[in-house]
Amino acid sequence: MYYLGIDWATEKHDLCLLDEDGTIVEQLEIKQSNDGFQRLERLVMLYGADNVLLNIERSDGLLVDWMLTQGWALHVTPSMVVAHRRPRRSKSDPSDAYLLAHLLRLKDPDCRPLTRSSPLVLHLRELARALDKTIVDQRRLGNRLSYLLYQYFPAANRLFAHVESLICLAFLEAYPTPELGRALTKHQLKLFLKRNNYRFMDRLDLIYAQLQMPMPSAAVSSGYVVQVQILIPLLRELHHTRSRLERELPAVFLTHPEAAWWKSFPGARGPLTPARLLAWIGDDRDRFPNPESLQATAGTAPVTRRSGKSLNVEFRTACSHQMRSAMDDFARQSVRYSPWARQYLNEQLGRGHSKARAYRALANRWAKIVWTLWQRREVYDEAKHLANRARQGMGLPKAS
Repeated sequence: MYYLGIDWATEKHDLCLLDEDGTIVEQLEIKQSNDGFQRLERLVMLYGADNVLLNIERSDGLLVDWMLTQGWALHVTPSMVVAHRRPRRSKSDPSDAYLLAHLLRLKDPDCRPLTRSSPLVLHLRELARALDKTIVDQRRLGNRLSYLLYQYFPAANRLFAHVESLICLAFLEAYPTPELGRALTKHQLKLFLKRNNYRFMDRLDLIYAQLQMPMPSAAVSSGYVVQVQILIPLLRELHHTRSRLERELPAVFLTHPEAAWWKSFPGARGPLTPARLLAWIGDDRDRFPNPESLQATAGTAPVTRRSGKSLNVEFRTACSHQMRSAMDDFARQSVRYSPWARQYLNEQLGRGHSKARAYRALANRWAKIVWTLWQRREVYDEAKHLANRARQGMGLPKAS
C-alpha cells in the first residue's frame, strides 16, 4: 500500500508518496490545472489506484471534487490537526505533504475517509453556506450603518427594531438627516409608514417623539450622508437575497426523500433548522462511523486532556462551525417541544453551567440520538425515548 499526502494551495499542490516502510517514493508539485490533475492521475495509476490512499487538508474545492469522481480512497485531516502534529514550528508545503502521508500511514484517527453526499445535499449545503454568508454580510454592514448614524443622526438607530430593515432603509433614503426627519409632521410620517407597509402603526407616536427629541447636530454631516446612501442599496439587496434563500432552502429540503424523517424531531420544527441539519450532516451514513465522530464534528463534545493527575475539559474549537450552529438551534428549539430536553437543560443549569454550555450539552445528547436513529432509519418517538430513559434510571420529566 502507498500513502499520498497532498498539501493544497490556490495555484499549486505539493505531493508526497510514501511506501509501507515510510520511505519517500515520489515528491513533486502539480499546478491547479488540467495538466496538473492529469499528472496526479498518472502518478496514482502508476502505483495502482487500489493501492494508493490519499490524504488532504480540506474536504471541498475543485481538486477534491475531481479526485472523488475518480473513485479514489480519499481521506481528510483538518489543517489544525496537521499544525498540532508538526514536530517543530517551521512550516513548508513539501513537509506538510509528507506529514499528511505519514499520518495516514500511521492510521491516525484524525485521518478520516471522505465520503460524498448526494447531489441534492451538496446543493442544499451550498444554499445553506450562501445564507450564512449573507447573514454575516448583512450584520456587518448593518453595524457599519448603525455606527455612521451614531455620528450624526443617533435617533435613527432607535426608530425601528433593526437598522438594516427595509422600513429603516426607506426612511433613511427619504430623510437622511436629523433636520429632514424633524421637519416631518405626524401626518406625513403616518403616510410614509403606510406607503411602506409598516405593520406596527401603534408605534407612530413613539417614532415621532424620537424624531422631535432635541439632539446636538454634527458640524458637517454631508460626508456621513454619502456613506449612508452607499450602504442603503447594498443592505436592501442583502435583505432580498436573505429572504429568497430562506424560502429556497426549505423548498429544496422538502424534495429530499428523508425530509420527513428530519422533521420528526422536536427540535426541527422550524423551516430552516432541519434543512441546515441535513445540509451539514448529509445523507451518507458511512461518513460518521460512530456517534462520537458526529459529536466531535458538530463541536458538541468537549475535548478532555489528561496528564498525570491533571484533568482539563475544554471547549472544542476544531469542528464544523456550521454544523455546531445548526445543532445549537436544534437543541434550543427542542426545549419548547420535548419534556426530557427541558428537564435536561434545567439539570445542566442547576449545576451552575452557563446557558451556552447547557445548550451545548443538550445538543451533544441529541447528536447521539440523531446518529442512532439515523443508522437504524427509525423515526424519533418521544414516548419511546422516555421509556428508554426510565429503564436506564434517568427518571421521567416533571410535569410543568
